[in-house]
Amino acid sequence: MTVNDFAAAWDARDRLIEELTQKRSLPVRTLYIRRNDGGTLALGLLPDQGGLVVVDWKNESYHKALLRRPELQRKPYEQKAEGFGGIFGFGEKGAWGWSICLQDGDAMQAEAEVLPNITAIADLLIEDDPFLTGKRKPRVAPLGQLRPEDRETCERILSLWERMVLENG
Repeated sequence: MTVNDFAAAWDARDRLIEELTQKRSLPVRTLYIRRNDGGTLALGLLPDQGGLVVVDWKNESYHKALLRRPELQRKPYEQKAEGFGGIFGFGEKGAWGWSICLQDGDAMQAEAEVLPNITAIADLLIEDDPFLTGKRKPRVAPLGQLRPEDRETCERILSLWERMVLENG
C-alpha cells in the first residue's frame, strides 16, 4: 500500500466512525475477522438497542448494515490443500476451522471463514479497540494489527459471540 492508500483507508475509517456516532450505533464490543481477500468483517454489539452493526471493510471502502434480528451460525469448514500445499510458498495449506454465516431474519448478510493460526481475528471492547478509538497512523493500515489466534482462542471467541448474538437479537 502507498501512503495515499493508507490515508484513504483512514479517511474511510473516520467517515464510518462519524456515521456510527451520529446514528448512536457505535458498538460496545466488536468481533473482527480478516478475510482471505484482504477485507475484514466486523460485527458490533449495539449499545442499549439490541441487534448488531455489520461492517464489511476493504481498503478505503466499506458497507455497513444494522441488523435487528441477527442470527450467527457456525459450521465446520475445511480448506483443501491446493497447488503444492504451501510448500515453497506455492498454493494453500489445508486447514480445519469454521464458516461463519450471519443472517437477519431470512436474509444472508455476511459470511467469513475462520481458520485457527491462519485467519486474523479479534474480540475487542470499545475502550480497547484501536480501530474505533485509536489515532491515525500514517504508515499503518486500519485493522492491520489483527493477528491469527490458536484453535482454543478461536473456539472461545466464536462460542461467546454465538451466545451474545443470540441474547442481543
